[in-house]
Amino acid sequence: MNVKNIGKDVIVFVNAIRPATVAALRAYEQATGHVLLPIILTEEKIVNALSKHNAQTQLPRSILRITADFDSSASLRQALNPYKDRVLVITSQFENSILDLRKLIPYFPDLLMPTGKSLEWATQKQLMRELLESHDTSLVPRFIKVNGHSREVIKQIEAATSYPVVIKPTALSSSMLVTRVENRAELIATLKNVNEKIQEAYEKRLKREKPDIVVEEFMEGDMYSIDTYVSPTGTCRHTPPVKVITGRKIGFDDFSGYMQCVPSGLSKEDITSAHNTAEQACKALELRSVTAHVELMKTDEGWKIIELGPRVGGFRHEIYERGYGINHLMNDVLNRAGKTPKISSTIINHTAYFKIYARQEGTLASIEGLRKIRQLPSFISLSQGVKVGQPVRFAKNNGEPVLMVVLSHKDKKQFEEDVRTLEQSLHLRTRSNENLEDQSLPLAPVAI
Repeated sequence: MNVKNIGKDVIVFVNAIRPATVAALRAYEQATGHVLLPIILTEEKIVNALSKHNAQTQLPRSILRITADFDSSASLRQALNPYKDRVLVITSQFENSILDLRKLIPYFPDLLMPTGKSLEWATQKQLMRELLESHDTSLVPRFIKVNGHSREVIKQIEAATSYPVVIKPTALSSSMLVTRVENRAELIATLKNVNEKIQEAYEKRLKREKPDIVVEEFMEGDMYSIDTYVSPTGTCRHTPPVKVITGRKIGFDDFSGYMQCVPSGLSKEDITSAHNTAEQACKALELRSVTAHVELMKTDEGWKIIELGPRVGGFRHEIYERGYGINHLMNDVLNRAGKTPKISSTIINHTAYFKIYARQEGTLASIEGLRKIRQLPSFISLSQGVKVGQPVRFAKNNGEPVLMVVLSHKDKKQFEEDVRTLEQSLHLRTRSNENLEDQSLPLAPVAI
């Protein structure tokens, strides 16, 4: 432990916190007796936009919220001065707040923090890929940054890679606007569509960087993710891999994550290799004092990096806490404070997080099977992102999942049986062009 950290108790969260954070901090306090003061420091330009997010309005009123103009030194100093000597850690749990985290770094020269440049490299997909490629060409597929959808741009893409290719915005998460194309006609149409929708997607997710697009060679394989705690000295400590079943794997024309589950089913050798690949990615981007969310693809040629984000993975706390007893959000704080995070690789409960989209776009007409799902022995939680009567769209078209479901059980057979029951019982009906589509899941068998 850094001597300078003794007696410090304030954790500054940039702009927002994940709902599970409060319980994670309290569990740590009960175990250690070290009482912490969480503060949400919000960029005043986006306060109104954040107030529309239910997850933030539902937080306990006891959590202190302060605002400042992050582009004004005087405003930031005024907001932070009452707590400056007590700050233990500053962290951002969301990708769209990394830009503001970078602005805070100069005000805390004595804190253990990542460099502004490393955060920039890790949030811009083009810069990320360039550095990964320069570190080790085997880490990433071929790619090119593009601007527009002119004939010249199409020629540049075809000269740099080969079909099929994947089109990706450079600073969005959750597979938003990510699309696979098979030929030139699809490439032209999809680039036009993404260019038209990218600004809307950035604004919806409070992204304030300049929208950019990369096109990369499509990778065939199985997807996994790892969250890596990178210490102030660059030491990497890895969480167990999470297996990711994408929409494409179950028959959707979409890259959205359908199911994320633990244990991953990987061998010890594969896990070691995946951890080593994640570590190389963190080193390539010179990350320090940060948690990196690393998405990987297991291909016939070995492990490849899909992308990396300098923050905890979405819903990873829930998955790791139930699956392995890992206090993931508190580990992020401990790691940034220069302490060693506590990690377990012993599975406690088989756990899965589902993000369920409708099979057809249109208007959500009805949902059947929710009562049966809530009665499953493995059932933990269910939330609804789209209500009946609202439009449903795929992630590649800037849409949100209709349902988010968590299942968890210590008995593998019971867990697998409940997953099958969920998939057989759930029916989403959408109305499109006056036709009612009856949809059940999955379209293809899923191996857990």
